[in-house]
Amino acid sequence: MNRDIDKEGPSRGQLQADMQGEGQSIGIPAAGEHENVSYNPTGGPGIHHWQEATITKAGLGERGNVFFAAIEMTRMPIVLTDPNLPDNPIVFANRAFQDLTGYQEDEVLGRNCRFLQGAHTDREAVAELRDAVSEHRAVSVELLNYKRDGTPFWNACFLAPVFDTDGKLLYFFASQLDVTRRRTSEQAFRQAQKMESIGQLTAGLAHDFNNLLQVVSGNLELALSRTDDESLRRPLENASRAAERGSKLTKQLLAFARKTRLEAKPTNLNNLIVEFGEMLENSVGPQVEVQLNLRPRVPAALVDPVHLEMAVLNVLINARDAMPKGGCVTIGTSKMHLNGNAAAHHLPPGDYVAHDQG
Repeated sequence: MNRDIDKEGPSRGQLQADMQGEGQSIGIPAAGEHENVSYNPTGGPGIHHWQEATITKAGLGERGNVFFAAIEMTRMPIVLTDPNLPDNPIVFANRAFQDLTGYQEDEVLGRNCRFLQGAHTDREAVAELRDAVSEHRAVSVELLNYKRDGTPFWNACFLAPVFDTDGKLLYFFASQLDVTRRRTSEQAFRQAQKMESIGQLTAGLAHDFNNLLQVVSGNLELALSRTDDESLRRPLENASRAAERGSKLTKQLLAFARKTRLEAKPTNLNNLIVEFGEMLENSVGPQVEVQLNLRPRVPAALVDPVHLEMAVLNVLINARDAMPKGGCVTIGTSKMHLNGNAAAHHLPPGDYVAHDQG
């Protein structure tokens, strides 16, 4: 909205209610507007702060009063830009803004705020800021900015116009706030919710699939018990083994969904890795070579084999993602005795089987 103080300005009663500084400045309260997309440090919608200000003294040279000291001492990053100069450059940046971005004052003054943008800055958010500037109105946005050292951070930016008493646009006021931690927490929460939904769906499918396999396995056992014909028994036995593999797969799906309890039992890790090897190779794809370095005569370890298989698969997939151009992953086993260094591994002293991936 292009401000016209004669036609669309606030009423006299409103101006009197909002006067500050003995009439040197007036403003229009936000009344809860412009707070729906940006983080508000007060914890709720803005009511009393201004979304538009009118001042009687336009200069920035008078910096000896307590209000300027407050601006310099606040931890809220603040800048002023001058839309009457080419490209709407920054004409003031407080110390908190310098702390946030890593830039010194002489590196900031005279530059448009877009210097904080980068490759992954949302163009729609930038366009929203640009439209607000052209329309002389307040706006709140969150956009990805970049510090002087290239570190990205999520910037909750509030921007509003400042006029003189004749309605001429003098400055744009902009406050920033680093909300990276909140955005990261929200993203992690959404990811956890998504994984929980996937887990519930996977658990339901695994249970239904397991019920079907029980029917198949029971009928195969019945058929095997009623025939001695080798030409019939061989395909029945192959089908029975396939059903057993399907049952094992459902256990892995339930382990992924965390719907099964740990059932530790003595397990030969070498045999487990060899039997699981085909699935591991299929999971990482042709660009990654899987090599086995299994020490012979490794004693049995007390583990839950299904959960261990899922752990190995997760580590292998992470290794594949870390090598987009391909590479080699080695899976090994060995014996280890922990005595004086047991505490460093958060384990009691004793003999262990080590499982390595590198």
